[in-house]
Amino acid sequence: MTTPPPSPREIADLTARLRALTGCRADEAERAAFLEDKEALLDRMADDEGSAVAVQPPMTAETAARALAGPGRTLDDSRALVRQYLDEVSRQVGVPVHRWGLDEEDLRAIGSGAVTAADPEQARREQLATWHADDHGLDAGIDLVRER
Repeated sequence: MTTPPPSPREIADLTARLRALTGCRADEAERAAFLEDKEALLDRMADDEGSAVAVQPPMTAETAARALAGPGRTLDDSRALVRQYLDEVSRQVGVPVHRWGLDEEDLRAIGSGAVTAADPEQARREQLATWHADDHGLDAGIDLVRER
């Protein structure tokens, strides 16, 4: 049975453990356990022949957005999808990932609709309503009834 490659979450967890061990006096058992887990994770990155899995160079958020743009999806919509995806991944792993590169798996996840972009027009309408309410001393979304 083939072991699946490590998930981004597993890599992030291992990186967090490394950060926790860095600069402190970890006991030898904890250090040895970390190194063993690191080797196991690296072994899972190799293919059946034992060579490193071929990896395409990571793409920037802009390149990913351009790759996602097309019929039915504008470049601005694609940029919003990529930004939302990066925000969600940052939230999940606990560190900002906006400067990390994206790969084909990321494009598939974004393009599958698992992460949907907020409606930019709805956000614009809400902001305009808030500004209008602020200008007129109203609560946003509540109509002012004037007394005669």
